[in-house]
Amino acid sequence: MQASCLYHSNFLNRLVAVAGSLAWILVLLTAPQSIVTGDDRIAAVSWSEVAALAADPVVTVDEPAVIFDPAAQPIPPLPPAMITAAAPQDAWTWQTLPEGLLWHSYMAGPHEPRISTVLFSEHDGGAFWDATLGGRVGLLRYGSSDAKHPEGWQWDLEGAVITRLDLYNSEDVESNDFRFGTELTKALGAWSLKFGYFHISSHVGDEYMERNPTFERINYVTESLVLGASYQAYESLRLYGETAFAFKMSGGARPWQFQTGFEFVPAPKSLKWGGPFSAMNLDIREAVGYSPSLTAQMGWQIPGSQSGRRLRWGAQYTNGHSSQFEFFQRKEQTIGGGIWFDY
Repeated sequence: MQASCLYHSNFLNRLVAVAGSLAWILVLLTAPQSIVTGDDRIAAVSWSEVAALAADPVVTVDEPAVIFDPAAQPIPPLPPAMITAAAPQDAWTWQTLPEGLLWHSYMAGPHEPRISTVLFSEHDGGAFWDATLGGRVGLLRYGSSDAKHPEGWQWDLEGAVITRLDLYNSEDVESNDFRFGTELTKALGAWSLKFGYFHISSHVGDEYMERNPTFERINYVTESLVLGASYQAYESLRLYGETAFAFKMSGGARPWQFQTGFEFVPAPKSLKWGGPFSAMNLDIREAVGYSPSLTAQMGWQIPGSQSGRRLRWGAQYTNGHSSQFEFFQRKEQTIGGGIWFDY
């Protein structure tokens, strides 16, 4: 009897334990459960929500934001080769052999340093070829680094030989004018200025002397100081003037020489194909009684997109005293065409 009571007591205890377990399982299946998230905040999630998350193939989990602490993780310095300190383009700096010019040669100036070739006929019936081989370069600049429209101060060097050949006489050299000079130039806004020195000496060709044995050669030489100003009245219009004073001269030269003129170059619709141009220069020299000599040009030009240089071709008309100083007292009227490369 005692054994039977003990058996029933154990059976009832086990039954109560099983019933309690079933009750807890039922509570867990129906009540919200607590899970711990990555940011230590507790969110209530039901088992049905857990099942839905399990069925979703893509689960997005917001990662905690990472705040960079430079004190904890300092950035290592860049290698010196990777560090470049590029100055702004309009900042004024010292530059040796700079790109571009602050002062440009006159388009229609007959004695300007450039590369050009002009074929023309003279009103007396002659036919000639004027070829110029020269250029203008910058040695030192304090100013902006722009090559096309720079500003600042610049020291330039210039030189050219201007040769005339007689086309009707086997292209014999008739004469040569040699020019060499150096200038200090300045450009700021629409204004450009120059002050400097130039030397000119003229020489007659050997072939000309052989054909004209009675010709008396002159030793035309000038050593001059020059002061000039240029004003860009509009983007397409340049006005200029200069005064030169020869402190040393020979061969009939006189101290004073003046030049003035204009250049009209409308902005081209295409830098690739360029646009028209026209230019006029008046050369007024004391050596010929201040009688002005006119040079007029018109044609087509292609500007350099970045360099400021220019290639031109077109027609030329001159009226006045010869631009070859070996014959500076000779009157000429010419018409022809040419190609000019301007620095």
